[in-house]
Amino acid sequence: MPKTDRLNGCLDQIELEFVEREATPRLLMKLSIQLHLAGLSLSNTVSFLEVFGVHRARSTVHNWVHKADLQPQDGRQPDHVAVDETVIQLN
Repeated sequence: MPKTDRLNGCLDQIELEFVEREATPRLLMKLSIQLHLAGLSLSNTVSFLEVFGVHRARSTVHNWVHKADLQPQDGRQPDHVAVDETVIQLN
């Protein structure tokens, strides 16, 4: 799956099964995840949430993005590891 394919489609495709408590509306969580994946910084994503009266730390949004498990499934390469936005090739 190309990197940008995970950004296409509707917000319903973002699974939030990892959510243990409903402190933030799911729609805002999904939108925040999609905005950050599209290139908005964590700080700006947090500022976006504040417009709706939701105050969250950057680390919280970071955790949402990583726990949403939007990594590509097709074309896995065992010699590549994704670390945040960096890809490292292992020999």
